[in-house]
Amino acid sequence: MSDCSGGSCSTCSSCGSDDPDRLPPGMLKVYNLNQSTADGVLVWVETEPDGEGVRIADVSLELLSAARRLSDGRVFAVVFGGAEVKPLYPSIFGCGVDSLYHVREKALETYMPEDYASCIVSLIKRIEPATVLMGATLRGRELAPRIASELGTGLTADCTGLRADGRKLIMTRPAFGGNIIADIECLRFPQMATVRQGTFPKPEMREGSGTAIYWQFKEVVGKDIVSVERAEESGEDIRDARVLISLGDGIRDRALVDVAESVARKVGGMVSCSRSLVERGWMPRSRQVGMSGRTVVPDLYIAFGISGAVQHRVGMSAAGKVIAVNSDPDAPIHHYADLSLIADAGDILREMDRAL
Repeated sequence: MSDCSGGSCSTCSSCGSDDPDRLPPGMLKVYNLNQSTADGVLVWVETEPDGEGVRIADVSLELLSAARRLSDGRVFAVVFGGAEVKPLYPSIFGCGVDSLYHVREKALETYMPEDYASCIVSLIKRIEPATVLMGATLRGRELAPRIASELGTGLTADCTGLRADGRKLIMTRPAFGGNIIADIECLRFPQMATVRQGTFPKPEMREGSGTAIYWQFKEVVGKDIVSVERAEESGEDIRDARVLISLGDGIRDRALVDVAESVARKVGGMVSCSRSLVERGWMPRSRQVGMSGRTVVPDLYIAFGISGAVQHRVGMSAAGKVIAVNSDPDAPIHHYADLSLIADAGDILREMDRAL
C-alpha cells in the first residue's frame, strides 16, 4: 500500500496496482466516478381547450416560471399536440424555457397515459434532467407514477412547496394524513414531483424565444378512442377568487350556504368549503379547499365554522388576510388568523348579509 497522502501521483512508482487503468488513491478521493451528470429541470406543459385552439394550463405556467428559480441549469419543456400548439411557443419561452420538445405524433394528439408516459421517459433518458415537474392535475397524477416506475426513481406527489439546494430539490407536502408538513428529498436523479396549482404565482405573460425541437416517438401502442365526452364544471374556479367566504364543519344549517352565496356576491367573491360540507353533499368537490381539495391564494379568506386543521390550512396558507369566525376559542385557526371573532358563525353570516 502506498504512503502517498496527496493527489498528484504522476511520477510516483510506489502506488503499485495490477490495474493500469486504476486512478491513484489520492485522485479517487477527489473524483467521484459514480456521481450523476443530471442537470436542469424538465416541465410537462399541460394544455387545455380554449375556443378553437388551446391554452397553457395555469399550473404549468406556474411551474415553468418556478423552474428557472429552482435551477442554475437549463430549463426544458415538453408539450404534446399538433399545429395548434405552435402559437404557445412565445409564451413558453417567455417563462424562461431554453429548449422546448414538441411531440407532434398524430397517434399522440389524443391523450393516452401509457404512451404519454413512455414518450416522456424516452425524452428524460435523452436530456437527463435533475428534476421533472408536473402539475398535480388529474392527468399529472396519472402520468407521474408511471414515469417514476419506468425510471426506477422516487416521486413526491401533491407538493405545496419546492426549494432547491444546488441540484438537490427539497419537496414539501402534507404527510401522515395531513398531521405534519414534511420536507422530502429524493435519493437519486431525476427527482420527480407533482405540484398543486397555486403553489407558485402565475408569471407575467411575456413573449420570448428559444429552441423548439420536434420529438419523434414511434413506439406508440395506441388504443381506439370510441368517444370523447368532456365533463364541464359549473361556475367559476375558486382558485381565481380574490375574496373567499369559506364554510366548515361548524355550519350546521344548510340554508346558511345560500346566505354565504349572497354575502359572496355582495363582496365580489365566491363560496368555498372544507371537506365536511362536500361529504354532506352540500357543496361540490370543486369548491373544497385543503389537502384533498384545491389550493387557493385569495387576498381575503373569511372562514366560518372552520377549525383550522392542517389538512385545510395546506390549501389556504398563502391567503393575504385570514379572518376566522368560530365559537370555539381553542380552535387552531385562531392561532394563524389575522382577525378572530369568537362568535357563532351562522349569526355573523346572517348579520353580514343584512348589513351588506
